[in-house]
Amino acid sequence: MTCGQQRRALALLCFAVLQATLLSLQLAAAAPVLPQSVGTSYKAAYHYVQCEADYVIEPGSTQELADAIKAYKQLAEEKGAQLKVRVSRRLFHSTTSFVCPAQLKSFADSPENKPNVISVAVLHERLNTTLSADPEKFTMRIGAGMKLREFTAEATRNGMSVQIGSLPAYAGLTMAGVMSTSGHGSGDNATSNICDTLISITWVDANGNVRTSSRDSEEGRLFCGGMGLIGVMTELDIQMTPPTHTKLITRYLANDTDIVGDIEKMLKVSPHMLVFWRPDMKLYSAYMLKPVSTSVPAGDAHMTLLPNYKGRTNMAHLFRVIQEDIFDETMRYSGIAESVLCPTVAANSVAKTWASDGKGEDVLFAVGKTNELAATECWDDCAWNGPAYNGTAEDVHLSIEWDDFQDWTTDIKNMFKYDLWETEYDKGRCLGPGYVWLRFGHGGPDYLSMHYDMKRPVYVQSTWLKSRAVMDRFPMRYGFITDLLEEVSLCKYKGRPHWGKNFARTFTHPSCSIKDRYPRSFDKVLELQKQHDPAKVFEPELWQKIRKQESFKMYPRCALDKTCYCQEDIHCPEQHRCIPSLAPGLESYKVCKPDWRLLPESGRA
Repeated sequence: MTCGQQRRALALLCFAVLQATLLSLQLAAAAPVLPQSVGTSYKAAYHYVQCEADYVIEPGSTQELADAIKAYKQLAEEKGAQLKVRVSRRLFHSTTSFVCPAQLKSFADSPENKPNVISVAVLHERLNTTLSADPEKFTMRIGAGMKLREFTAEATRNGMSVQIGSLPAYAGLTMAGVMSTSGHGSGDNATSNICDTLISITWVDANGNVRTSSRDSEEGRLFCGGMGLIGVMTELDIQMTPPTHTKLITRYLANDTDIVGDIEKMLKVSPHMLVFWRPDMKLYSAYMLKPVSTSVPAGDAHMTLLPNYKGRTNMAHLFRVIQEDIFDETMRYSGIAESVLCPTVAANSVAKTWASDGKGEDVLFAVGKTNELAATECWDDCAWNGPAYNGTAEDVHLSIEWDDFQDWTTDIKNMFKYDLWETEYDKGRCLGPGYVWLRFGHGGPDYLSMHYDMKRPVYVQSTWLKSRAVMDRFPMRYGFITDLLEEVSLCKYKGRPHWGKNFARTFTHPSCSIKDRYPRSFDKVLELQKQHDPAKVFEPELWQKIRKQESFKMYPRCALDKTCYCQEDIHCPEQHRCIPSLAPGLESYKVCKPDWRLLPESGRA
């Protein structure tokens, strides 16, 4: 080979190597760069739901999330898989699986039919900073993952106040979580939720594009109460107010004989009111918040409605024993036991006060700074997540019309009268720790909100504590009352469920379709999904069942799992029967009650 041929061969070899190098660089550049995954699961503070995902990420900015969505979209396309993305937080406060990108076993298809899915969970707790504040317009731009307690603190730091009535009572929730699930405060035809104070939303769509929508846009009306069906909220512009003071007025441990009439009168004092009601004790306490001039001095009152149980006597074992005792043999709610147990329960429920002063003393009447009286936090020592009870909450939450409120309260009272106090042996019965919450709102245009197109919504919530230690074998003590309250509110009163509360069965009742609750807006929701997320990247499987009007499945003990309402004994926990309610007008509703035939000597069989 001549020198010239050698040079040409060497040049060709170098060219081939250069081509291969460039090709490998192109392939490397084309490969998706995925963000670091911080795990494969996250769970509910209530312990009902654990979500599984292929990737769990914690973006710290809108752009980080946009880049991540693009990378996962590319990965899914390369693998011929469907991309599923949902947003939540660690220890999320929900009893449903809307927050899961991959569904629970009870809703999953059989393995051979399960589609090829890449599931991504976005935990938004790092999206929690104040991005800007305008002291002249009294506006704040914040990360959508900011918790309510952080929000009120940031409002104070920037010389502003939150709007009275706009926040839920629990300060450990995130702003986007409250908004997307139709969470709310209380304001009868007045400010009653965060979206009432919203100016605009910055969000990331299924292609990884960053978008901004005004509060009154079609997209804005879906983000408020729409579970993030078209994208991920990352930034919120919120309208604040100058610093304000709030007056707390309490009606404490009042008789519930005319609770609706009493509420009507109190709403004229202030539309911003929350009521804790114990029908089994025939008592309620009402907490009214009223704006007052800043010329009225503010004291050191701060909200403590949801107590912190750190350092208190551990009741976990006793609480478990009570729940296991379905036949009232060990712990009877009658005689001496009733005189001790029921007042103790009352002290930890309907007898709670809204606020405490700087010395830790309960206060019924006070003037305080609005940000200090807006929401409360109990951290990791709440009744439902701390060791004091080893408990969890049964949390059912719906909206009904004011015009039905009187009939609804009559039905609730009858449930206790006829089903709880069924015989002479049962007259002393009371439920465990918990209460019925009553709050108030206004109608609105948000397509999937609890208040959409309503005249005067009343938010009814049933929250009760039960032992985690035995929840897989025994229902909550006298849980048939709360099951009855749930189904009657849903079906008879056409209640609209809170998207973050309730159970899967609430959304998949065969006779009480959630889709039918929104006859004027449901198709609009589907249009927006088709426009912004035709591949249904952000659609959870439980929403798919609502969209297709698929009902829950019946199987043995499904009522214990809260996945069905019983129709036959086999659906109930062991030693229980599925029987009709004894309350007038509610005989068509069945619940699981202890089977007293197993204990004929009790005299109740």
